[in-house]
Amino acid sequence: MRHPVHPMLVHFPIATWFISTLCDIASLFTTNELVSRMAGVLLIIGTISALFAMVAGLMELAKIDQQSPAMKIANQHMLLMMASWSLYTVSLFLRLDGTRLGQPGLAAVALSVLGLIVLCIAGWLGGKLVYEYGVGTRSNPS
Repeated sequence: MRHPVHPMLVHFPIATWFISTLCDIASLFTTNELVSRMAGVLLIIGTISALFAMVAGLMELAKIDQQSPAMKIANQHMLLMMASWSLYTVSLFLRLDGTRLGQPGLAAVALSVLGLIVLCIAGWLGGKLVYEYGVGTRSNPS
């Protein structure tokens, strides 16, 4: 495939996780269950859609020359994204009451905020891969 799929897929989980984190923070200041339910639904959507983005990212990783300095950045990006996914997934499970989404506790909100911080760092590294090393834009990334 000439155009990489990974960059097309990452925006959706990033957006859902970002908005879910905002809803989590808002849920600390309101008793409206809609806000916390929206955060939970967005976490579910983001966590599932991120799996597709991660698979596409692994396919792109295989195209990077193993000796390239971009490979170190790509590995850091990948590990941080897996950490962010894990933080958001644990946050999701902490708010589950059986199969129902409940009000998130302080730990679930803290994990969402930490997940967003890690997500931002990983996103910065992803941008560095594209704009500094040309990954996904050149035929042979350096």
